[in-house]
Amino acid sequence: MTKDVVSVYDKIAGWFDASRSRTLMERRYLDFLVSRVPAGASVLDLGCGAGEPIMRFLLKENFHVLGVDASAAMLALAKSRFPTARFLQADMRHLDLNEKFDAIIAWHSFFHLPHDDQRRMFPVLGAHTAPGGLLMFTSGPRHGEDWGENGGEQLYHASLDAEEYRALLGANGFAVLEHVVEDPDCGGATVWVARHA
Repeated sequence: MTKDVVSVYDKIAGWFDASRSRTLMERRYLDFLVSRVPAGASVLDLGCGAGEPIMRFLLKENFHVLGVDASAAMLALAKSRFPTARFLQADMRHLDLNEKFDAIIAWHSFFHLPHDDQRRMFPVLGAHTAPGGLLMFTSGPRHGEDWGENGGEQLYHASLDAEEYRALLGANGFAVLEHVVEDPDCGGATVWVARHA
């Protein structure tokens, strides 16, 4: 098994895209985002994958979306689906865009980073979030590491505990608005929503 998540997604991109639910179980959180950011807001979709269904939703809302993913194969699918959208192939850990966004979403992507890399991401997230902007990400329900089978490959996942996420968010200018552990209406996702000062 490897912690190189990018190479795994490059291998399973077609399978993942075909298997990814389009039911938009994330809708409650996305509607919350829509209600809290201005019309035509700028949104950074970190780990946008093939763009379904979250990026499609954001584009339909007429947001200015930048989709970032480290997997070339996943981005190729997204670009073919949304040819006029803005994309960047990059590792989120090294992001330095000199740009601030009204919202950042890291849905089922941030939790692929090892613990220390997650800790180092919070200053990066703070630097790219506009004052009053939203941050939405998913984590695990508790501290630990895990592996999950996807398309016949093992994908690495990690999570800090809730207290540490709260401390890191606070230290980087974010106030937690919502934290839902293993939301049964959202595929069991553990969701964080925070607002930047």
